[in-house]
Amino acid sequence: MSRHIDLNCDMGEGETDASAALDRELMRFISSCSIACGGHAGSEHTMRETAASALDAGLRIGAHPSYPDRGNFGRQSMSISGSALSASITEQTAALKAIVTELGGELSFVKPHGALYNDMARDAELTSLVVTTIKEFDPTLKIMGLAGSHCSAICEDLAVPFLGEAFADRRYADDGQLSPRSQDGAVITEPETAVEQIMSIVEHSRVESINGKWLPLQAQSICVHSDTPGALEHLTLISNHLISRGLTIGAT
Repeated sequence: MSRHIDLNCDMGEGETDASAALDRELMRFISSCSIACGGHAGSEHTMRETAASALDAGLRIGAHPSYPDRGNFGRQSMSISGSALSASITEQTAALKAIVTELGGELSFVKPHGALYNDMARDAELTSLVVTTIKEFDPTLKIMGLAGSHCSAICEDLAVPFLGEAFADRRYADDGQLSPRSQDGAVITEPETAVEQIMSIVEHSRVESINGKWLPLQAQSICVHSDTPGALEHLTLISNHLISRGLTIGAT
């Protein structure tokens, strides 16, 4: 595996000064960030503030669109027509791209959020819709999605670059999907456990499921959620361990 590894965080999901300050702290340890752009969270102000901080930190920037469902933070599947979802994703992504471009930066990728991300990993038709929507909006944008899922093959078929993503702070089900947050132990809150999971992915291209089954897993980026308890401690430890093992943290 490459001796470079991309670490990413989802950002711009809070409205408070404290949330923005935490995002800036986390940026010291990552190489990419995906910014909420209005579907589940985010406003013109938070997009601009987060994008400016990310550019100052030299990060690769992605859009983080979701089902248009702020009430549930985009974490519930939504009954919505394909045309309405496509229009919403385009609107969200375009809003962030305009801000990033105005600030002198470049939008590099799109990482769907929450239920949309998980639904895409299970539903090939939905994945095709979302990937086609992004390609029609801007064919230079990469798609970041669940490593090991059918999203990779669908992106390849549609000639859209794919970034396979693994998680430091989430457990995997035996089928390679993420364990639902409602399941006990699905969210990893101990930094040492997160480090152990990431090192297994980085060094051995495998991950242990929540039930103890070893699954093959190759990823181009690793996510630590900024709203996971202890996220800053997680990232500090992960970054230090990766560097001590001779890896360089940087966008791939």
